[in-house]
Amino acid sequence: MMNSKRSKDVLKNVYKLYALNLLVGIVFWYPIEKLFLTDIGAGPLGISINALIFLVTLIIFDVPSGVLADKWKRKYTLLLALVCFIAACLMGGASHTWLQYLPMNILLGGFVVLTSGTFQAMMYDSLRDIDLEHEYDKHQGRSYALFLTGLGLSSLAGGYLADWFSMPATYFLTAAVMVPAVIVALSLVEPKSHKQVSDRKLKEHIRFSVRQLLASRLLLQLALLLTAAGILRGAYNEYSGLLYIALGFSVIPMGYANAAKWLIGSLGQLVAPKIGHHALALVPAFFITFLAFSLLRTRWTLVFFFMAGFLYSVIANQTEAAIQDHTPSEVRATTLSVLSFASNVLLVPLGLLFGWIAERTDVFSAYLMIASLGIIYLAIWFARGRHVFKMLPPVKSQPRPTIEEELK
Repeated sequence: MMNSKRSKDVLKNVYKLYALNLLVGIVFWYPIEKLFLTDIGAGPLGISINALIFLVTLIIFDVPSGVLADKWKRKYTLLLALVCFIAACLMGGASHTWLQYLPMNILLGGFVVLTSGTFQAMMYDSLRDIDLEHEYDKHQGRSYALFLTGLGLSSLAGGYLADWFSMPATYFLTAAVMVPAVIVALSLVEPKSHKQVSDRKLKEHIRFSVRQLLASRLLLQLALLLTAAGILRGAYNEYSGLLYIALGFSVIPMGYANAAKWLIGSLGQLVAPKIGHHALALVPAFFITFLAFSLLRTRWTLVFFFMAGFLYSVIANQTEAAIQDHTPSEVRATTLSVLSFASNVLLVPLGLLFGWIAERTDVFSAYLMIASLGIIYLAIWFARGRHVFKMLPPVKSQPRPTIEEELK
């Protein structure tokens, strides 16, 4: 156990990660992006191509960025991510056609890949510094809940800001909010538990991470679950704007709908640690609920839409926590990047197919195609996954002091 001063410094690090997650979640343009793209000339297929460029960026750089976070200082990785995000917002706000808007997705993808796994790994290692990694799901749940809360509140505000000023203005205001985020990131302390492995080559580092996943039946099934759920979550987030447009929403109702989506997801992150690994029993409910909202074609579909978002947050929190518990520090960010890479590779052709189906028929049929893939995975889960997950304890092994109690 470290001394009290070091423990207090680590606690500050945890709270700074809370603040940073809240700040990067303040994205005023998110609720109106699809409407903005429509306004500058993009149809459903154009919006899908826009998302495709974003996904291709994730595929190319996701795993290398995870390796960068493991081999480099995670603090610097987060700072580089914020620079990419600020540049993306400025480029998006300055776009007058959807073709001009497309390069913005490369920078936005850079932000996502550089933060993917880095926030989680830094949180886990910060807690591990003072032997409190058993609290990871609680603190990461709170941290991600703050991120979703930021998205929710800014989605609500974004609709009004777009109405009062203009849609491009929401991009510039988002860039301004990232300035205090940079200040917070600069004050972060690199965890001592993070072991940099600069002597390991990129390919060898990735192979080591993949071998870790394949060597354990439990990790393999957790990886399959996070990948399958990630595909549905990707479609859920990327094309929700098309769903709102199909339901006849204008700018302000879109803001409310997006706020509800993110705040419900935030609630799921807060609830998940209280449920523990019992949350994995909700896997069938998530995939069936996703199917249900794609079958309905009225505003009642939003009830199941929001339920699917809540269930995903609960399941993802506990799945990711279990993966963190069984992964070495030096490949922690890389492992999560490998899993998001797998989801994104599959989302590229599925995204094109989604856009084609939405253009030819409607967005509900496109979501039904994605939901059908989830039902196929669910059959695999019933055959293999649910039995393997019984290896996980329903709760953390034994009660231990909380981080606050340790500092008293």
